[in-house]
Amino acid sequence: MTEKLTKQDLKSPDAFQSTFEKFGDYIAENQTRVIVTASALLCAVILVMGIYFYWSHYSNSALKLYMKAQGNVLQNEEKQDNINEKIKLFKNLSEQYPSSWSGRMANYHLGNIYYNKGEMDQAISSYKKFVGKAGSDKTGVKFLALTSLGYAYETKKDFSQALKYFEEAQNVYHAGFETIGLRNIARAYEELNNKEKAVEYYKKALEKTTEPAASILIKRKISSLG
Repeated sequence: MTEKLTKQDLKSPDAFQSTFEKFGDYIAENQTRVIVTASALLCAVILVMGIYFYWSHYSNSALKLYMKAQGNVLQNEEKQDNINEKIKLFKNLSEQYPSSWSGRMANYHLGNIYYNKGEMDQAISSYKKFVGKAGSDKTGVKFLALTSLGYAYETKKDFSQALKYFEEAQNVYHAGFETIGLRNIARAYEELNNKEKAVEYYKKALEKTTEPAASILIKRKISSLG
């Protein structure tokens, strides 16, 4: 049942009306400040939306070019023209979209292409660009890039640098690659004629190895160095 309004209720101002009037008075007294604040807020919203749409377009464009490049990579032809086309696509992707995931991955793929071509200096440069922008990683790609850097330096007979990158690879996510990483380090120490460290890491690799054939090879290495 609805309560009857008293004379006092009729004379007292409505709470909403009172608040609205106070708000109106504040705007009237602070018109310039309100306009500036509202303008700043509007500009901020426009800026955020602009960044969002720009980044969305940027990432999507990069991804389209990356998919095109990947399609080219999957082709079985290893003719020089096809390889050159792969390099061109990944270079364009790296240069046009350096801040995107696709642009970063382009450097990794370039490293692989140059490595397979035997162009170690180019491979090293591309791998380093990828690693420098990779940040944290839970996919294992950074491990592969660092390991590939080690292989490239190993090919150049620079075993000190190879060891450096093999050890760096062990400090990033490398689940499933433990044995490979430890064997790489052991081999680098062996090349540097540090038999004690080589045996240490071969033993660590042996502890992680589950494949019989690999275990036999590592045991032979340990025996020959011991």
